[in-house]
Amino acid sequence: MFGRRSLSARAFRAFALATVTFAVAPVFADNLNVNGTNRQMTVYAPKNIEQGRPLIIQMHGMNQDAAYQKNAAKWEPIADTARFVVVFPEGQNKAWDISGDKDLNFIKAIINEMGNKYGIDKNRVYVSGFSMGGMMSYHVANKMGDQIAAIAPVSGGGGVNSPKRAIPIMHTHGTTDEVVNYNSTVNTVKSWVSAQKCSGSSQKIKPYPANKSGSAASLEIWSGCTDNVEVRLMTIDGKGHWYSMDEASVNTSVEIWNFVKNYSLDGSSITPPPPAIVVPTNRDSIFNGGFDSSAVAWDLQVHGDAQATGDAKDGKYQFDISAIGTQNYQVQLIQHDLHLEKGQWYEISFDANAGAARTLEVNVEQHNDPWDSYLTEKQNFEIGTASKTFTFQFQMAAATDTNSRLSFNAGGATGTLTLDNVTLKKIDASAVTGPQGGENDSTIGIARTLQLAPLRETVFAVFDTRGHRLGSVEMRDATEAETLKRAGFAQGVYLLRSLDGKKSLLVPVLR
Repeated sequence: MFGRRSLSARAFRAFALATVTFAVAPVFADNLNVNGTNRQMTVYAPKNIEQGRPLIIQMHGMNQDAAYQKNAAKWEPIADTARFVVVFPEGQNKAWDISGDKDLNFIKAIINEMGNKYGIDKNRVYVSGFSMGGMMSYHVANKMGDQIAAIAPVSGGGGVNSPKRAIPIMHTHGTTDEVVNYNSTVNTVKSWVSAQKCSGSSQKIKPYPANKSGSAASLEIWSGCTDNVEVRLMTIDGKGHWYSMDEASVNTSVEIWNFVKNYSLDGSSITPPPPAIVVPTNRDSIFNGGFDSSAVAWDLQVHGDAQATGDAKDGKYQFDISAIGTQNYQVQLIQHDLHLEKGQWYEISFDANAGAARTLEVNVEQHNDPWDSYLTEKQNFEIGTASKTFTFQFQMAAATDTNSRLSFNAGGATGTLTLDNVTLKKIDASAVTGPQGGENDSTIGIARTLQLAPLRETVFAVFDTRGHRLGSVEMRDATEAETLKRAGFAQGVYLLRSLDGKKSLLVPVLR
């Protein structure tokens, strides 16, 4: 039988008895030898993934690659919550063989490899892809229907060519797609509706979801098909050739999972997973800063000769660093997708302690090459064995960045390190302070290009570029730089701030 899964006591007991787990690194590149050719893929597997869990294979578009598709689709938090493995295959020459057997054999090899490595449920293998990867999904449906439970193409069509069985399909497409024509794809979807003997009438939901009145998406559903499958068309009005992750309309990856999870080759069911955790993008605050939802939204990166592991435990993030690198960033915990607005002041706060006294470097930077820092200098904090709160402030001087990141760089020392209560918030310039003392070790990351009007007040506090208050000066008829020289300040750059905190100026002093 092929179709929607129904909960059975036998299936539930089988799942409950599958107690063997696998503890491996969540993301890694892997190679497979397929018919004498070395093929690459990127694999994401939740930590301690149980046996008998589903597999999603998602393919990139033409002239793209696995890394691009992984970043665009953001499957990780969904896979962590619903407990399944995701594989991003690498097409040869950044393309797919959408008519022959070359990449079909690659898909078969991936299924077998994931079965050997993770014990995936081969009745619950789902295939998806963007653009040419979507076309490849249809090719798989035609030729491997006996091994694939459902497909979910995005922005890429493909005709019906004697499929081995009826296939559940959810196709997603934008109406203004300039690469793969939307109207042509609608005809393709309807050809599958006809071939699978679905009901002639369809259900239309607009907007979709119905509770989002401003959503640009609509959903058309054809049911009553052979073997009780469904065919769905998700239309996004005004969307071009792109993988939609618009929270105001639909998150494509979430929609794909919510559809394909209903199907298996044998009609059996798995324990319904909890709702997927969706991490919002382009946000101006830290997500899961209390590490209450495992390590969702946080990414541990280890580079060079450094060796470290890390995970959320007991509501905190815990590093275990066994080998240091040559640079602090060679062990770093990052959160990206942060929106930093030009000219805005921000405050970052976190709690930290370590197994032994150590220094922790913290940076706010670009998420992509060349990873320019948005701080005048990276912040360094002395972490002790008792948990303390650390805070610093900075102004965003560069152009607004909707995908910047906060980085905790811990590659300078071995041992354990614990983080908690990480926050990022906007503050007014008047709230910018120097070191607060006590339990806080605050610094100010002063913007490189801060240039305000000349100061006309009388008394100003003087800070160095780390935000440490050095004293005060009284302005008279001399320039700011000359006033600092007369007060005995050495060559360097200083921040003058009015006592009400509303006026600031960076002043270079040359001798």
